[in-house]
Amino acid sequence: MKDRDPAAAGLSEGLHLTHTIDVPGHGTLAGEIDLRDDFPACLGHVPLGGKRVLDACAQSGFTSFAMEALGAEVVSYDRAEGRHWDLVPFCDSLPASHLGPLLDAHQIRIARAYRVCHAALGSRTERVEGDLYAIPETIGPVDLALVGALAQIRDPFRALHNTLRLVQETAIVTGTLPRRPWFDPARLVEARNGPFWRERLADRRADAPLTFLPRTGEGNPFAAWWRIPPRTIVRWLYVIGFGETRIAYHRRPLGGRMRTLYTVIGRRTRANHAAL
Repeated sequence: MKDRDPAAAGLSEGLHLTHTIDVPGHGTLAGEIDLRDDFPACLGHVPLGGKRVLDACAQSGFTSFAMEALGAEVVSYDRAEGRHWDLVPFCDSLPASHLGPLLDAHQIRIARAYRVCHAALGSRTERVEGDLYAIPETIGPVDLALVGALAQIRDPFRALHNTLRLVQETAIVTGTLPRRPWFDPARLVEARNGPFWRERLADRRADAPLTFLPRTGEGNPFAAWWRIPPRTIVRWLYVIGFGETRIAYHRRPLGGRMRTLYTVIGRRTRANHAAL
């Protein structure tokens, strides 16, 4: 990676923070999403003390550093330079020769932010870079894996299956509930009359269909591929060998507004057929 000296990199426009983080000596650095308030809730309050954890989409590092602070030994995994997330191949978008350098530069800024925060926090997390579809077995077995950003890749099940083959105990998969009312509107009144209407609405949306998001006429190659409801994650985890699952919901600021995020926690009950 370029700019291997975090101290030399400093804080500049050359950093991209995917998550808001408090950094000693630098204060609060704003990111795309803020998970600082009750971070254990984002993990479904799964205990991490003494666990070896794979953060499968570490990005600028907040989740890795926060799990380390909760007592975990963390391996941070993220895309390497030149190994881009899956672009939507719109025929009328910019050619790959233009998009490649843009993605390279963006990934370099994310990796640089990770290194700056890693140094300032005195973190002991290990960073490994590569392809989300081919996380190396050399990482070794882990007790738990945290997996996010599945909606941004072309084959989310393949990436999930590949990641969780290393997991001995627990899988934590995070995502965002759809904004649109993927439930019967007539039930909205019924739900609001109850004491836990927000949770009920969240549960309705949990059963929404897996939705392909790219739309004709948009032409944005950086668009998300999927809207993935938590019940779909539950079914995927069952196939992979995590037969005991639960879903937790929490509200967080994202993109300038409050959104409902979900966390699916699965416990391994069967061996994974990693070779398939």
